[in-house]
Amino acid sequence: MLPDLAGWIPQTGATGVLLAAVWAVLSGRIVPRATHEEVRRDRDAYRVAADTALAATREMAANVARLTAAVEQLAASQRETLSLVHQLVSGSSGP
Repeated sequence: MLPDLAGWIPQTGATGVLLAAVWAVLSGRIVPRATHEEVRRDRDAYRVAADTALAATREMAANVARLTAAVEQLAASQRETLSLVHQLVSGSSGP
């Protein structure tokens, strides 16, 4: 981190303070405002995209659940129809 500024600013002067600021920016200790704002915009955009993807995933899961229920209902109906057909066939083959 940066050392305590109060002790060395009067000794270094404006050039020293400027060099310290440039060093802090170049070493990544201070981030320019434009970069910070860009990172925040990107973060917000990714958050919106993630929320949209999650909502789409929930909607697709609900659609799959409805489709599964419809297929199960159709299969039950077909089993019932097949059972009735078997009863009719076995009943008609009597004496």
